[in-house]
Amino acid sequence: MLTERTIRNAGAEPKTRILWDQEVKGLGVRITPKGTKAYVLDYRMNGRRHRVVLARTTEISLEEVRKRAGAERVRIRAGESDLLTRRREARAALTVNEGLERFFAEYVPARLAAGRMAPGTVDGYRRQAARHLRPALGRRRIADVTRHDIERMVAPLAATAPVQRNRVLAFTSRLFRLFEDWALRPQHTNPTRGIERAREEARDRVLTPSEMTALGAALARAEKDKPAAVAAIRLAALTGLRIGEVLAMRWEHLDTEHKAVVLPHTKTGRRVHGLPTAALELLNGLPRINGYVFTTGRDAAITYQTVHAAFAALTREAGLSDVRLHDLRRTVMTSAARAGVGTHVLRDLLGHKTTAMADRYIRHAGAAVHEAQEHIGAAIDAQLRGV
Repeated sequence: MLTERTIRNAGAEPKTRILWDQEVKGLGVRITPKGTKAYVLDYRMNGRRHRVVLARTTEISLEEVRKRAGAERVRIRAGESDLLTRRREARAALTVNEGLERFFAEYVPARLAAGRMAPGTVDGYRRQAARHLRPALGRRRIADVTRHDIERMVAPLAATAPVQRNRVLAFTSRLFRLFEDWALRPQHTNPTRGIERAREEARDRVLTPSEMTALGAALARAEKDKPAAVAAIRLAALTGLRIGEVLAMRWEHLDTEHKAVVLPHTKTGRRVHGLPTAALELLNGLPRINGYVFTTGRDAAITYQTVHAAFAALTREAGLSDVRLHDLRRTVMTSAARAGVGTHVLRDLLGHKTTAMADRYIRHAGAAVHEAQEHIGAAIDAQLRGV
């Protein structure tokens, strides 16, 4: 018969084992190879054997768990739903808000740790959740959400922000696929299925040399007030790096000997990106306040929102219209193409490659890529300085 002392002294073995109680049929203590102990209850229902975990041994006394196990067996004999069924029903009753909490508390950290999700992606998901999913669906039960609910949520975006509408639908679809995997709603019932995505027109906005000169003048005037944001924008303009890649840079990532920066986490995985001389001179002129290259003092990089707001103000001051941060990257690509850079070199220049190719970047394609980087970096540096 199980006793508190027996349970306390029971040690782990190479395989999971169960110590059965003699007082309550089906009650036992499961001990894993790691030493985790939990009360379990075995029972038969509708001709099938089931096993359910009642509690950790540290959470409840043996006397209390015997009463609980006995009560469960009485309910089963009376034809009532068993504990497993009740738990499934309770999970299915979770609201979208509660599902989002689990997504950000459990799923996201695991993906980040595995390198399968970028911090910038998480920020985007949080914004979408706050602006769209929580207000429209947050209090609804996950199992009750319908396609009509999703269509009504994204309807305001159809005319004014079709691209954002597609992003919200993509995030919602991913979320509800997870809800199905977590048994929070039946399989193959994703409410986003069948909702037509908006047609996205490819953006081709690039800055002309005169516009780059105007931007450079505005950057120069703002350098004292917003040094970190201005430096980040300059580096993005000189290198074609994504602004998220720029803001994630740490001093330890720089390899001045090979004129490169190691980017541990990008959309294509780890990547080594060459830097033109103008970019190196910019970086060498920055103060080393902490581990982050672009920072305002606290042990963290400046945020995308900070740079975005600074860029919006600078472009207004420079008299530029319809300009976004990502247009700097597109400007580098267009400038390179106009300079006669080939497709493969252009791919490496902007990091459009597999992770395996990225690690061999300087070793195998360094000469051609660096020549292109030097040419484009010098040209854009001259434009920014108005030379």
